[in-house]
Amino acid sequence: MRRSATLVLAGLLVVSNALPALADDLSDLLDAAAEADYSGRQIVVTFLDGEAKLEIVEVEHAGSLMMVGSAGNEAVVGPGKLSGGDGSALAVSSWNASQMSDRYERGDTRSVKRLGREATSIAVLESGIVRIRMVFDDATGTPLVTEVFDGAGKLFRLSSMLEVDSIPQRLYSEPGHHSEEFEVLAPTSNHALPAEAAGYHLADAYSGPDDSVQGFYSDGLFSFSLFVVEGTAKAERFTAATTIELQGLKYKRLVDPGEIWMTWSSGGNTFVLVGDLPPDHLESVLDELPKPGRRNLLSRLWSGLFG
Repeated sequence: MRRSATLVLAGLLVVSNALPALADDLSDLLDAAAEADYSGRQIVVTFLDGEAKLEIVEVEHAGSLMMVGSAGNEAVVGPGKLSGGDGSALAVSSWNASQMSDRYERGDTRSVKRLGREATSIAVLESGIVRIRMVFDDATGTPLVTEVFDGAGKLFRLSSMLEVDSIPQRLYSEPGHHSEEFEVLAPTSNHALPAEAAGYHLADAYSGPDDSVQGFYSDGLFSFSLFVVEGTAKAERFTAATTIELQGLKYKRLVDPGEIWMTWSSGGNTFVLVGDLPPDHLESVLDELPKPGRRNLLSRLWSGLFG
């Protein structure tokens, strides 16, 4: 499941490459953010079903590198690479940048103050409702706030800098954080993943161990990875998951501050979806993927005979 880190890798590129298509001023803001040097503490919180999942992390950004984490468990993200505090390191050999969906349009741009700094707030709309709003520091380009809203216009996820410094101390002083030997994931065309689901397009697919496959999907603004594993696979991550029902079907769901994890079984395979997409988008995507259910008769007989 740690291969889901590619969600972070590709997701960062999707945001930086696709959003500028909405407006030139947004392009300028994102270009400045990509080049900004900064450090500080950030709060990330997801609000769902009357509950909040919250995390406060240390963040550093320098050049093409970003370090995110807390309590000595930081991950460093670079161009197509991610290394974790546990010594694991992943790299994507190549991927395709997703285009921005035409369901989005640029909203208002305003001058605001955040953390005592002059800043610019810009919104992206979907069907006339604000879907995401971002605030950038005018002086440095530092992204200060990102708000994501659900289909009813309610706040779904918030990431906000609590304090900002212009000097990323550790990324400059601890190069060993990103010098590991990387496990490289290569794209594959040998898969049966759907090319599209509820406006999210398959940008890349990667092969994994035991004939598993991971597909990376994006609509240019949000993204998710879909893992398909043959047979019944159990992940420790879902030990504390909640069973939910969507359109009469049962899924296991785990809500983290920065993403939602879903798992279910269908047709003799185990599916795991992890992404940052808002809940109304998630339901639409799930409706177009294989549905939870018992394996077919042949699959059950085969498993009973051969394990």
